[in-house]
Amino acid sequence: MQIYLLVFAVGSIMASFLNVVAKSIPIKENWWLRRSACPHCQTTLTPRELVPIFSFLLQSGRCRFCRVKISPIYFLVEVVGGFLFVVPLFFLEVPPSGLFFSELIQAWFVMALLLMVTLTDIYYQLIPNKVLIVFAIGFLLTGGNVITGLVGFLFFYGTSLLGKVLFKRETIGGGDIKLYFVIGLVLSLQELFLAILISSGVALIYILVIGKNKAIPFAPFISLGALAVYLMGLQ
Repeated sequence: MQIYLLVFAVGSIMASFLNVVAKSIPIKENWWLRRSACPHCQTTLTPRELVPIFSFLLQSGRCRFCRVKISPIYFLVEVVGGFLFVVPLFFLEVPPSGLFFSELIQAWFVMALLLMVTLTDIYYQLIPNKVLIVFAIGFLLTGGNVITGLVGFLFFYGTSLLGKVLFKRETIGGGDIKLYFVIGLVLSLQELFLAILISSGVALIYILVIGKNKAIPFAPFISLGALAVYLMGLQ
């Protein structure tokens, strides 16, 4: 139980960090120099106000200085990040070994990628190339499946061209196409197309029920499909 709590805490801290980066990179802010501050009164936050999850709860979701409500997305991202880091532990049912730890580290890297692109797409409807390049290099250095990545890229690139011909507008963003290349590096061909099926199905349901005739960020749906398939592949 202590291991799970420790991993959850690490995941929450990592998610808080990724949230800062996700808000900074698309608008070209220097996230490594950026000091965390209240978005309303611009007061620089103290260390006690930067503790993931607990700071939000102890301050009742409000800035300690101006008392304006803090967006609950910060709290939600930290909680989700904690769970994302814990979940792979339940799927890697093998005794601790070199293979176990290498798979676990890759799984955490995948969780970080999916959370990062989801946040940037929600905030700005953009998936920065810098983010994709960093994760692609990481997966390639650990034996990524280049063929599956290329298949994912070419499949969605072809789908994008077909969408332009049929609907006379862009139907799939360039970031989404490149994201499938990166995701394909850690999936088999079968897993890749299952992930595409899941993400497309969930996105279609969302569009029909909630977001009809509205531009929606597709990365959260890509991430959902990839997460489900990747975790199943860890068993």
